[in-house]
Amino acid sequence: MDHNSQHNSVNIDYTQPIDKMLSDVSYAAIIDTDLYESPEPEAQESDAQSGRLPQQQSRLVVVSGRSQRIVKNILDFGFGGDRKADDEFRTLVDKAFKGKSRTNGSTGVTDRVDDELWRGFAVFTRTTDSDRFQQISRHITRQSAQYKPSIWFMFNGMGPGVARSLPSLMTIPAFKASVEMSAQMLSPLGVDAIECMTEPFDDWSTGLSNQYIHRVLIATTVHHLALVDALNAVGITPDGYLGASLGELMCLYMDGLCARRQCLAICRAIWPPACAHRLWALRATNSWRDIQTHAANRSDISVLAHVSDTRMSAIGTDVAVRELRHVLGETRVLKQHPMTMTFHAGNMLTPDMGRVLVDQFAKVAPERVNTWPTDRWLSTSEPTIPMANTGSGADSGFSAAESFANTLVSPVLVKEAVDRLPADALVVNIAADSRLRDVALSGRLQELYVKELESSPESMFGINQLLREIGLVFTAGHWPRVHDLMNI
Repeated sequence: MDHNSQHNSVNIDYTQPIDKMLSDVSYAAIIDTDLYESPEPEAQESDAQSGRLPQQQSRLVVVSGRSQRIVKNILDFGFGGDRKADDEFRTLVDKAFKGKSRTNGSTGVTDRVDDELWRGFAVFTRTTDSDRFQQISRHITRQSAQYKPSIWFMFNGMGPGVARSLPSLMTIPAFKASVEMSAQMLSPLGVDAIECMTEPFDDWSTGLSNQYIHRVLIATTVHHLALVDALNAVGITPDGYLGASLGELMCLYMDGLCARRQCLAICRAIWPPACAHRLWALRATNSWRDIQTHAANRSDISVLAHVSDTRMSAIGTDVAVRELRHVLGETRVLKQHPMTMTFHAGNMLTPDMGRVLVDQFAKVAPERVNTWPTDRWLSTSEPTIPMANTGSGADSGFSAAESFANTLVSPVLVKEAVDRLPADALVVNIAADSRLRDVALSGRLQELYVKELESSPESMFGINQLLREIGLVFTAGHWPRVHDLMNI
């Protein structure tokens, strides 16, 4: 490999021999994914004319070393040149570190004390018709292995993006096995899980209609379950969790209050009652108290979500939302748009919403358990409907059906949940994209662990996003079993 080659985007010290560079590294690993068909429609269209589809390869590199410069050099050393040079460098790193256990037997004690190490990761991608890896995400930080932050999973609600993420993620054995398990459970319910997950829903209002909404919920939930299983496969388990909207169903699952089969059956059972009004949603900034005041004691408008100080929303009739827009002024209004979905607005806009949902969910998940939510779950809901619709009352046990119905009529209070996060929490994103986490953690102490120093402007999704989350856990002081990702 030519150590004197230069890359115009990085400043690399090539004066040291490679073996000297590796001697100053505590640990390094390079994880390649299998090749998969590109999910980008533009790429598929251009290559369809030539009779082939481009393939993409993703790579995660994690490094810990004695200085920031060492970590930076290793991250950049082998991935700015041609494919042959990249492969040679990978072979050197594998020989030096692959197979070395980070723990000693079952004691969990590390082989060596790595206090105050610099840690970094980078995610790269390339297509088979390119000789270069493109670095799309990188983070380097100083972190003590003795003071590791707690890990928290943040589950997003339903949204587009699962379809384009699926092809790459299905190359991960643990993810694929999880999807197949969920698909087997859904088959007797008359649902094809893969079909749900690959449905693009270009018109999002169609996806939220009663005819299709269960398919959106199923696609998102199967995706979330599989991401959790893929992270578990490399040893990443959370100390706690929080979720927005549908994400609270995953919190029920994580807390052991709703089994996988029940979660999927609840998603299949949903058929929200129709709303008599044409509804509008208004998204605003720095207006939470004003929105609460405007919506208080009214039946034509409701608070909808409170994600952060700079992102909140309300839902209501056209007249009520226009009145709110006038109260807030144009400088605080971010967006106003028609709304098909009537969740998270209590029973005001859709009478008996809570009762109808409880009845639907209780038919497929009637069980009550004698355990209750733990402190590991930071709920984003507030008590809105009585928990006494299935059985003899709330005292007879906890009902997942009632709990999730309550979630769907309660405003989504993400900020209030994030306020209760430990200051050192590392928030791992469980979603098709990271927009919720980016907004919810903006300006907070927890943002330190997930804010990247360098990243391409391209949207991160699919396997590249999962590799980034694993890399973030590594840089925060933990030691994921990265080599297990493609081998289980």
